[in-house]
Amino acid sequence: MRNSYLIRKLYLSFLIVSILSSLTATVGILIDNIIVGMYLGDVSLGAMGIVGPISLIFSAIGNICSGGGTARAAQALGKGDGEGLYRIFTVTVLFAAVGGFLITILGLLFTPQLAELLGAKGELLEPSIQYLRGYFLGAVPTIMLTALSGFVKIDGSPRLPLICIIVMSSTNIILDFLMIHAFHLGMFGMALATTISYLLAVLIACTHFLKKHSTLRLVVPKQMLGEWIQMVTTGAPTAISRVCDTVKVMVLNHMLVLFVGVGAVTALSIRTQAYSFFGAFMIGIAQASVPLTGLFYGEEDITALKDTLKNTLKIGLFINVILAVLLFLTAPLFVGLMGVSEPETKKMAVNAVRLFAIGVPFALINYIFMSFYQSTKRIAMATMICVLQSLAYVLFVAVLLIGTLKENGVWIAFLAAEILTIITTIAVIAYHCRKIPEKITDIMLLKEDFGSREEDRLEISVGNDMEELVNISAGIHKFGEGRNISQKLLKELALCIEEIGGNVIHHAFRPGEKKWFDIMILDKKDLLIVRLRDNGAAFNPVNYCDDYDMKKEKYGLQLIRSMADDMKYKRALEMNNIMITFKK
Repeated sequence: MRNSYLIRKLYLSFLIVSILSSLTATVGILIDNIIVGMYLGDVSLGAMGIVGPISLIFSAIGNICSGGGTARAAQALGKGDGEGLYRIFTVTVLFAAVGGFLITILGLLFTPQLAELLGAKGELLEPSIQYLRGYFLGAVPTIMLTALSGFVKIDGSPRLPLICIIVMSSTNIILDFLMIHAFHLGMFGMALATTISYLLAVLIACTHFLKKHSTLRLVVPKQMLGEWIQMVTTGAPTAISRVCDTVKVMVLNHMLVLFVGVGAVTALSIRTQAYSFFGAFMIGIAQASVPLTGLFYGEEDITALKDTLKNTLKIGLFINVILAVLLFLTAPLFVGLMGVSEPETKKMAVNAVRLFAIGVPFALINYIFMSFYQSTKRIAMATMICVLQSLAYVLFVAVLLIGTLKENGVWIAFLAAEILTIITTIAVIAYHCRKIPEKITDIMLLKEDFGSREEDRLEISVGNDMEELVNISAGIHKFGEGRNISQKLLKELALCIEEIGGNVIHHAFRPGEKKWFDIMILDKKDLLIVRLRDNGAAFNPVNYCDDYDMKKEKYGLQLIRSMADDMKYKRALEMNNIMITFKK
């Protein structure tokens, strides 16, 4: 029986870094909001709310690179396509650089017009223009940092994005104070500080390529346009979500000014900042599963896919319910931290933040579904979720309620959109399956011919204990009963697993540590395939075998090598993956 220990450990190893990485395009503007509220007053804080959607545009481009690029790179890893991995990485870096450069040029050329389009009027106009000019200078490093974070994670440096975000945040805070108190550059200085801090973080991220274990490299991409289209298509749902968020905030800003007043725009800005920070946990929880889902989809490992989705939902909901309760209880403190002093504005902002907190668990479910479908090539499904959640249902309900409930109608619209999106998703799944979804596999919407049939595979999780390895021989022989597998081949198979597993225990795991590794046997028409996966230290039995120094511990591996028709190894997502093929 195969357990989910390895998948859970792998997912948790990506989780914290993924959450922090999802903050990369918004944490700078969040820090600026706090400091602006403390030192530059309510008008400047209102201007921050006006320009906030621009960070979502940066994030949209970054998420095409991170979501689309990383998902496709993981799928290439699952298929063992090294050249495809290099090609995807190259196209992603080029896309981030060119996209960021174009945004900078266009943004600087049309800054006043853009500020007005975003809703800046009267006293809000000038500080909005000043901040936008400094912020557009940082488009390339902001987008590039988001793009690089996903790739260095899957290439053996999962903690490097954490270092980048810590350095970036610390630098931003220091430079913000210098820009205000030493150089007196006001809102332009605040944005310039953010730009400089992102540039420093990108330089730190690039140190990954100086490490020995780095396998990523830039190549001359073949069929560049086709690869770019596939990356954009895969990353589109996340990017569309960000674009929808931007359009939504722009429309709601105008609606709130018309029906309520400028104070409501500031309250929406506070709600947007709550989303930027706490929403990063939701997006990070969902995005942490993308490399795993992409890898297992490429391998057509349906059990690992199911375990990934289950663990993402369980762990994610546990974390988010706790965060939602804390945010609901501390909403006045959060609003106060943003520097809001006017009592009526503060009251509106507290209500907005609390209704956001109530909707957090529902939003998480939508993000998890969207990321899963994005990584398994159900792009239309993922796009539907993001458009309904991020734009369509919000504006629909807001238009219905704002006339009678004023600003509260807008806050309720956000919550209603999350719930209505979940209901719609379930309805679409039910239509596709011709029944109400009852199992996790119904929700996954995989093609009927995906992977192997359950009866044609044997899946076992084994502790790093030689006795457990020896004892699985009986299960292997039972699996072979009634199949087109000779007793000789079954004996070779059992010996193979025992020998390879023993070497994994000896070389990949430290003495005394308790871990599990997964074994899967696939019965194909003419082949018998064995896959072993563990999250121990890097150990390549193929290279180890090829070094014929005749150590006794290699005799068994060399024997297995001679019996098997093929033996392959790859290191992916900090896991050892061994595949051995026997012809029947």
